[in-house]
Amino acid sequence: MLTITTNKDEVAGIVAGAIKEKPLPLSDFWEKRILNLLGFSDTDRREIIHNLREDRKGTTDARREVRFTAGGAATVRIMATFKIGRINPEAAETFILTIVEILEATGLEAIGAAEPEKIDGEVVEEADAAAGQGVKLAPVVRTVSEHTGICRYCGQIRMITAPDGLSGEDYNELATEECECNEAQIQRNRRAKMEAAGLWAKNIFSQNNGQLQLMLCAIRATFDGSVDYATIKIGKNTHKVDVDGDGMIRIKTAYRDSNEETF
Repeated sequence: MLTITTNKDEVAGIVAGAIKEKPLPLSDFWEKRILNLLGFSDTDRREIIHNLREDRKGTTDARREVRFTAGGAATVRIMATFKIGRINPEAAETFILTIVEILEATGLEAIGAAEPEKIDGEVVEEADAAAGQGVKLAPVVRTVSEHTGICRYCGQIRMITAPDGLSGEDYNELATEECECNEAQIQRNRRAKMEAAGLWAKNIFSQNNGQLQLMLCAIRATFDGSVDYATIKIGKNTHKVDVDGDGMIRIKTAYRDSNEETF
């Protein structure tokens, strides 16, 4: 799953259906994350970028889970597709994330009541009611510009393109996401593996009887090194979770035959 840090207004706009597409910079940072999310490696880069630009089916119609978070205050999980193009004729070419389905939204109150106003094609959000009295303030146009953030691992200051009005911690988080220092890359790789294994578990195990929660705990504890391995028996299936010599999460399922997954 891909996580994008944004602000509460954008999360609300996505949930309300006012925001259906989001441009992402055509940069190495986003290219690596999107190709990884689509399940491709660097060796497939040229072909996949061509397919995204030419709107080739099988690539641009592939649905993937994306999470937008406003510093933990509000979150929305969606299914999205990706392509390369222009949001409008005057805009620069970017990756375009298209929202296909909303899966879950948390941390927002009374959202989706009315579609935001637009000025010259730009989405406009109304400010919160003044002093809780329901008095609406003037609309505020959401803008994006250059900001500085600090990588939490190496302390390097980076210039990032991000929405205005975020907190310093949000900008630091974005800077960390873009930093190429060794620790930042290690943590991104770890998170990608955890997300891939978690997505697999969500497709296999039920959320209603504790199976999914148990498997996710086993995956995390094993990957973090808290335990060497975990063996879980559910019905007639036995699942062994460990980490292989290449640092990949390995889940081996045995019934009458055996099946092995690595992430």
